[in-house]
Amino acid sequence: MPYALFVEDHQISRALPTENDVWHYADDAGLVVDALIQDSTGKPERVLEQGYSIREAEPEEQQPLPGLEMPKRVA
Repeated sequence: MPYALFVEDHQISRALPTENDVWHYADDAGLVVDALIQDSTGKPERVLEQGYSIREAEPEEQQPLPGLEMPKRVA
């Protein structure tokens, strides 16, 4: 099942093959922040900005919202 980035109930990214791919996409867009909570290794936990989530996406829901420009990933 593909995954995508959502704000509230609206899909704002194209569907990507894995949840990890969407995390990279969100990080490139500046939507991933370090939380004050530390994980078991002592590093700050990485979370999405408030209001954003990563969810499973239906294959037919692969188009971003009109007018929304997300950064292109550089290899």
